[in-house]
Amino acid sequence: MPAGFNDVCLAFFRKYFDAFDRDKIGRVRNDDFATLIRACGAAPLETSIEDLRAIADPSRRGSFSFDDFCVALKKAFAESISLQEVRDAFHSFDPDKRGFISPHELRYFLTTMGDVLSAEEMNEFAEEMRTEMDIEGNLVMADCIDKMTPEMFR
Repeated sequence: MPAGFNDVCLAFFRKYFDAFDRDKIGRVRNDDFATLIRACGAAPLETSIEDLRAIADPSRRGSFSFDDFCVALKKAFAESISLQEVRDAFHSFDPDKRGFISPHELRYFLTTMGDVLSAEEMNEFAEEMRTEMDIEGNLVMADCIDKMTPEMFR
């Protein structure tokens, strides 16, 4: 079993891997690595992508196999923040425990603190979260957390 994942996880990862295997030869191009690893539910920092890609393609062929991808994915999951950490982070933006945050407040936090988002990344994130707003235009925390949680962990 590649990298110690169970059969359910492997089937989930294989579905995405096969979708990115454009040539249908059991390999995915390195250019697709970051998108694929995120599609599989990992959330590595941008600064970790190159190291993880090197794990997936140790011979530097320009592409990687499913088994090598799973090794990199396992490391990415180990380094990724957990669902509880996502909840804790969102709740730190909501000290009054109201259950929502204004888009302006969220933009400020995500572009000035920690691993900051660029203006383009923030705009993409805001567009993605637009459907999670209540009638007053605030982002509902529980809905945002659910949307940010990979499908396999829901």
